[in-house]
Amino acid sequence: AAAAAAAAAAAAASGAAAAGGAASAAASGGGGGGGVGTIHSPEYAGTGVDVLDGRGFAAQLSSADAAPALVVFFAPWCGHCKKMVPEVAKAASKLRGSGVRVVAVDCDRAPEVARALGIKGYPTVKFMARGKASGYEGPRTALQLASFAQSRAALDRYVLRWVDKAVAAVRNMIQRPQPSAAAP
Repeated sequence: AAAAAAAAAAAAASGAAAAGGAASAAASGGGGGGGVGTIHSPEYAGTGVDVLDGRGFAAQLSSADAAPALVVFFAPWCGHCKKMVPEVAKAASKLRGSGVRVVAVDCDRAPEVARALGIKGYPTVKFMARGKASGYEGPRTALQLASFAQSRAALDRYVLRWVDKAVAAVRNMIQRPQPSAAAP
């Protein structure tokens, strides 16, 4: 279900970009340095956290080969979101070099992503890897956020290794010559 929601969010975000999402990214000051759909957000300026609009979410997080990311879905007017920014910035610092990105999605600028993922309140934190989302309901401290992201990333790496081994074993079985039946 999470994969379907992420795919729906990507489709909705792609449609929004075609309908003018690129214009809104340019109008917002665009180019936070993180690539397509990265926008400027005063809340996260200078924190090392990329802020994405719908187009950025679709391009950077929803594909099957997307890198793991701790994602904070926020609204700029939300007091709890503002209070959480320093902890998210510290978590980004702790996760630097771990292979896990920390990004934020401004749901005022990407309502289609919030709708598609069923986000009803702010802030909402999810871990995303390979286009799939896992929710987080724990404490909103840097240590807990970073620990959650690291454990989910380790689980994701373990699952990928297991799948790779299983695929290799099946290929090996298929490629082995089958013993021929003895003639009577």
